[in-house]
Amino acid sequence: MTWEYFNPVHITFSGSFDVEIRGLFINDAKSILMICSDRFSKTEDFERMSDQLGEFQLFTSIENNPSFASCQQAIDFAKDSPPDAIVAIGGGSVIDTAKAVRMALCKSCYDIEELFKCDARVTTNPLFIAVPTTHGSSSELTMWATIWDKTNKVKHSLAEIANYPDYAIYDANLVTALPIPVSISSTLDCLSHSLEALWNKNSNPISDSFAIQAVTLIMSNLDRMVEPIPVEVRESLLLASAYAGLAFSNTKTAAAHSISYPLSAHFGIPHGIACSMPLRPLAEINLPEIPDQWVALSKQIRVNDSSQLWEQVEGAINERVPYRLRDYGVQESDLDWILELTFAKDRMGNNIVDLTKDDVKGILKEIY
Repeated sequence: MTWEYFNPVHITFSGSFDVEIRGLFINDAKSILMICSDRFSKTEDFERMSDQLGEFQLFTSIENNPSFASCQQAIDFAKDSPPDAIVAIGGGSVIDTAKAVRMALCKSCYDIEELFKCDARVTTNPLFIAVPTTHGSSSELTMWATIWDKTNKVKHSLAEIANYPDYAIYDANLVTALPIPVSISSTLDCLSHSLEALWNKNSNPISDSFAIQAVTLIMSNLDRMVEPIPVEVRESLLLASAYAGLAFSNTKTAAAHSISYPLSAHFGIPHGIACSMPLRPLAEINLPEIPDQWVALSKQIRVNDSSQLWEQVEGAINERVPYRLRDYGVQESDLDWILELTFAKDRMGNNIVDLTKDDVKGILKEIY
């Protein structure tokens, strides 16, 4: 067996994200670009961090599922006064926007569409600190930025080694305000990352270990996601997100994410819901191909077969978030054209089993 594992991000878990950020600059004053949502910029957490850092540039025009246009706006904001450091505080949309900015600055390529095909060598390398405020995307631990062409409803991935943040700082206090539906969607995204890393052609023993730890934490906390969600549950889910990121940062995602892209693009299904819906039928196809990993996982989560796993998942989310395609306005007549859009070449091919169109149509019918 030949395999390799790589993840260069320095990870810190702390109850004081602002102190951790300040500690990275205390001996070396830098010009800082802060990227966060407008909502976060009005919080006490932001105010406390501002007191720690002092002066910085601030960009808050973040689009959910960032588009070419919104990323271009962020790049235009940063290019005339390039910072020495970028601090991104938020969910995947914030961190992916920050990645686009950093890559544009690194390559001196300031057109977002050109950036996807720019092969210029890195010329500058601003320090990049990512602080997640959700427990799902794991963008703080990966080299990909998901950016959408919303005119043509197509997802693109900006993939560069330099997209890895230098530091990921986790603070459970930043996720305590997540509403229950967002918390569930975020956690289901994490579950998808973990399982797709396991049933993946690019898996290795280290990614498998992280993925199993992530699923174990998720399954032991899913039914505890009721208001008020205890802080220890938030901490566990945040740790699960980190484990999942460490897993799929080396494998990429696979069929579930590939199937999800047209569902989100055309019907607005939240990403975590869209990519987790296909997991149950995919498990029936994929788990027989990874018997050793499944034995290890099933022992950890104390189930005898995969149906027990899904009974727990669906029991925890039942009637709390819509979880069928029909719930989001998908008609049965839509399934044929959706099928044609599900085969994202950089994701579907990672699945441990090579799926046919008949396989995927069966999956769509099952989750309809």
